[in-house]
Amino acid sequence: MAWELVETAHVPDGELTLYRQGDVFMIRANGYELMNGLGHQSELALGRMAVEVAKTPDPHILIGGLGLGYTLAATTAALGGKGRITVGELSPKVIDWFDRHVAARVLPQRPEGLTIVPGDIGALMRRGDVGPFDVIVLDVDNGPEALVSPANAALYSAEGLRAFASKLTAEGVILLWSAFDAPAFVSLAEEAGFVVSRRTLAAVRRPDLLHYAYVLAPRSAI
Repeated sequence: MAWELVETAHVPDGELTLYRQGDVFMIRANGYELMNGLGHQSELALGRMAVEVAKTPDPHILIGGLGLGYTLAATTAALGGKGRITVGELSPKVIDWFDRHVAARVLPQRPEGLTIVPGDIGALMRRGDVGPFDVIVLDVDNGPEALVSPANAALYSAEGLRAFASKLTAEGVILLWSAFDAPAFVSLAEEAGFVVSRRTLAAVRRPDLLHYAYVLAPRSAI
């Protein structure tokens, strides 16, 4: 079955396009596949992991990046009605597409404690009316390397990571998704004051293609 173009949106960094294949969706950024509902195993694993790494049974979890909502849906299911979820999504158009097209398939029943905030996740960290969070999930772009949007690099810098850490609870952690193994990022995070562990996530479509999750705990909290 061929992909059907649903909508095109012009954004500051170029162009976003939404495609549909039956009840599965795909988003491309400037022609580059950003997320695809045919291969979302690692996003589901990340959402479940967000609840697993929380030190409290009733956590407040921040997800940076809505995408097609699979990480959000898995986090919601793993919470089982407990806790709260805040999602920060840069693109109002992605939120609009999720509301009008995707949610009925991915998250038909929205949890009561869900808040979706439009805007840059880095700017959200500078607001005084958000947080603290028990887990901050960075599901932005392709991870700390091979970025689709160069502006996202600031999120993965030492300064950006410290900004996220400032919004954590005393035992809070940052959980970061990456399409690639990122040893240079691990070194940067360790130098910035974090203890880092890496987990391999489920393969997607190609058995030789793995995704990764990095758990960052501020060293001062350990």
